[in-house]
Amino acid sequence: MSPRPQITRFKAAGLHLLASGFVAALSAALVFMVWYPPPYAALAGGASLFLLIVGVDVVLGPALTAVVASPGKSLAELTRDLAVIVIVQFAAFGYGVYTMALARPVLLVFEVDRLRVVTAADIDSASLRDAPLALRQLSWTGPRMIAAIKPTDPIEQMQSVELGLAGVDLAMQPKQWREYAVRAAEVWRIARPVSVLLTRYPQAAGEVARIAKEAGQPAQALRFLPLMSRSQSWVTVVAEPDAKVVGYLPVDGFF
Repeated sequence: MSPRPQITRFKAAGLHLLASGFVAALSAALVFMVWYPPPYAALAGGASLFLLIVGVDVVLGPALTAVVASPGKSLAELTRDLAVIVIVQFAAFGYGVYTMALARPVLLVFEVDRLRVVTAADIDSASLRDAPLALRQLSWTGPRMIAAIKPTDPIEQMQSVELGLAGVDLAMQPKQWREYAVRAAEVWRIARPVSVLLTRYPQAAGEVARIAKEAGQPAQALRFLPLMSRSQSWVTVVAEPDAKVVGYLPVDGFF
């Protein structure tokens, strides 16, 4: 029987690193092109979370392979050890991707005087039955634009306030969700001229000009609203018709 071909620790770890990197690249395409399309990787914290998951997983697997890949082991022993490492690595990576799915942005909600990014984890799945029928399915391909209205019934108003105090904002209450189109006129009325934004942030003039050019409108015709997520406060630029979102700026819109 011919001897088993020898493989060094570094070669084994290098091959494992290449395989892990390939899986990470495929996952990155799913995360950043489908679940967290620009600019939501930054707004919803997807970029930092993904880098943490991938950094730990991609480094840990090859590192463990380097430890166990001893040339003196039999093929059966080496196969067993590597199988355990791969199983543990995939389990950890699978849990990380599951976490990314829970944290994915599913809604961009007009809420009183701002837009708010809502993630899947922000929504109690049991409360989805209270949403309008067309809004009961959470998006898997980036956030959907909707509006949230204040309840008019006194009892519902009190319930909404209590939920808000518990950290469940109006935008996270499916019962208050409505199609964005029916509130677009109100969005446009509340939005402020982009010239006001440039007075506060003159350094954003170049980016505003780019947004206006891509929207096919003069900059003075654009308006803006504050944009909030769990960790960020940005600005959303909207344009006619229908107060459609045409751009985002990483500046604080509350002033």
